[in-house]
Amino acid sequence: MWFGIKRTHWILMTLVVLFLAFYFGLLSWSRLGDALETLAANPGGGAKMFAAKVDRADAIFMIFMLLFLTPLAIVAVGGLIVFVTAALAGMFQNFAGAKGAPFWVFSGFAYLVLVVVGFFTRGYWMPHVQGAVSLIARALLAASR
Repeated sequence: MWFGIKRTHWILMTLVVLFLAFYFGLLSWSRLGDALETLAANPGGGAKMFAAKVDRADAIFMIFMLLFLTPLAIVAVGGLIVFVTAALAGMFQNFAGAKGAPFWVFSGFAYLVLVVVGFFTRGYWMPHVQGAVSLIARALLAASR
């Protein structure tokens, strides 16, 4: 608490001030618009659907679904990562034969293994991520026009 006001109230007040500054033109979205144009112009690799043309109705639907389904997807991916890490940590603990060792040591090693595997397989999944980001950027641009 600062001046007797909760932190959440300060965050909300900051967001309101930022919104008003953007609304009255005191702050500009031009850099964000330039970044979106750059992302939209370069679809990268990935699936063919990422290079498809996006009309306004599809763009509005995509942005609507993105806003509502992103938190659910983040929770699902986070749960999958935690589950795989716990399974790997249990497997590493069993192979090491260290039943009395703290579990966080094996969990840390399992997270490290996941990061290394993700790094070395980035050639496989990175084009799909770039294509999806480009599609979302094109949808944002199409919906805002």
